Amino acid sequence: MKITAALTAFTSIFITLTSAADVAAPKFSVSLDEPASSRWAESVTFMIDTYGFEHSFQNVLNYVYSLLPEPLVEKIEPLLLDLLREFPGEAGEEIKGIHQTITDLGYGDQISLGELTAINLMYEFTVFCTSIVAENSAGELFHGRNLDYSISGLQNLTAQIDFTRSGETVYKGTEFVGYVGLLTGMRPNGWSVSVDQRATYDFANATKKDSLEGLVENLLSAATGGSTIGMFLRNTLESETNFSNAVTKLKKEKLIAPVYLTVAGTNHLEGAVITRNRLRPDQSHREGVWSLTEDDHFRLVTNYDHWDDVPEDDNRRDPANDCMNQYDFDSLSLTGSIYECLSTALVLNKGTVYTTLMNPKEDIFETTIRNQNTP
Repeated sequence: MKITAALTAFTSIFITLTSAADVAAPKFSVSLDEPASSRWAESVTFMIDTYGFEHSFQNVLNYVYSLLPEPLVEKIEPLLLDLLREFPGEAGEEIKGIHQTITDLGYGDQISLGELTAINLMYEFTVFCTSIVAENSAGELFHGRNLDYSISGLQNLTAQIDFTRSGETVYKGTEFVGYVGLLTGMRPNGWSVSVDQRATYDFANATKKDSLEGLVENLLSAATGGSTIGMFLRNTLESETNFSNAVTKLKKEKLIAPVYLTVAGTNHLEGAVITRNRLRPDQSHREGVWSLTEDDHFRLVTNYDHWDDVPEDDNRRDPANDCMNQYDFDSLSLTGSIYECLSTALVLNKGTVYTTLMNPKEDIFETTIRNQNTP
């Protein structure tokens, strides 16, 4: 189905009005050879010096308290600190180091270590996104994503990070500084991944699951051994060098929240959307893995099961699919068709924080901060 002329015209106007605010994300290098406690000092300092604590970390903290009453957060702080000690690898030490940097900059009394830990548990629950993986007739694989979030000013914490060891890039990611996991990442000449929240939607009553209810379920899952998706993906990007091994690992881990994982590799048909519940891929449809085929050269997911309907008040899927279906197998490109479809009206919306374009084989990873209507 072709996108209508009216929608095309509206999209052109929409992009023209907003493109002046689009900027390349600032880039930082995080050396995995450095102590975990100091790895994030440069980027944290940059964000606070540039935007101020009020318009960076404070925005996110305010959002936490819009979901959970402050007395409740204070009451569960011991649980949050216990979870901090259970985070995989050096994640806990990195979070402590970030809090120490904030303290050294004079803002330690405005955010506690427990609150910063809560921030590291809440991002993956309320992220609304659009992810696309596609292959053209030349065998080039492209991966693009929009990340949408309702936190005002979140652009002021968005950065592109090169994670290095011995001076060489191991993997890359788009980060919200202060969050040590990855929701968007790529291993050069290996594979790429983006996370979309899997929304629980009751079509009979036209309602989504309550945010507080879902967040409590996430905390309970974390307390019983579930991994935060961001930390899990970061560890997987470090350990797995190719698409096949990555997909195998991405299907196995117990997670604290249901998600969609869009994955791209470097070889023919290495592209898929993995539909995950907390324990495993969803078994109700194609064993939870929706792969590219010889006849279907792209896969696209927002925040709802691709085999089901989408809510009328959150239909980004149809405009994105209409846009992708304009392009034939020969004309797909990363900075052309993929970026254009992620810039289509409704797909690009007032909540879109950033767009990332990835090509693992060519080591292309570029993040654009979108629609920067920050305070």
